[in-house]
Amino acid sequence: MSDQNLFREGVVQLLHSQGFQSVSEYRSAAECLSALGDTAPQLVLVDMDHTSDDPFLLLRDLRSRAARFMVVIIGTAQQVGAANGTADGALEMSEANAQVLRAVVGLTQMAEQPSAMPPPSPEAQHQRQQWSLLTPRQRDVLGFLATGSDNLKIAANLGISERAVKAHVSALLSRFNAENRTELAVLACRAGLRPPHRSVPRKPEPRAQVG
Repeated sequence: MSDQNLFREGVVQLLHSQGFQSVSEYRSAAECLSALGDTAPQLVLVDMDHTSDDPFLLLRDLRSRAARFMVVIIGTAQQVGAANGTADGALEMSEANAQVLRAVVGLTQMAEQPSAMPPPSPEAQHQRQQWSLLTPRQRDVLGFLATGSDNLKIAANLGISERAVKAHVSALLSRFNAENRTELAVLACRAGLRPPHRSVPRKPEPRAQVG
């Protein structure tokens, strides 16, 4: 699945040229999940550099399916690290290039032999270790930082206090050895993070009645 037409079409054409008969392509998570309700593919490729959908939500949805199939993500070392083991394998890339496309050819064989999947790079392993230590709430905060939200807005959307947001930001600065929240925002953007799909507006605190 990818919303980048040239990259998606290149992968499909490459697989067809290698003799793969049944190859489907999808531009959105909705299309992909809908099709999976009718078919049981051997392999699902997910482009983590997706602009219209949250690929992390798609990975969670794929993992919740009863049918078992191999899920492989394509992305940068940061994106692979942020996925933190939610996929069976990963192809690292800094851009869509011929080398990565050629690597796709062997994926179906790897689906039958998962141990044949190439190991992640040292950078991806480091990123995965870093991201695995984050709490779900810290990931939520990072998602909002990627959009430039201030602490007050993050607190309102997550239903927590502004003080709690400040504590999470401080922990994130320490975890990623970042100088400021701008660096955290850049890091979150590069990893592909977005605000949580469902954010709960904070309920206003009751006012004391004076009689």
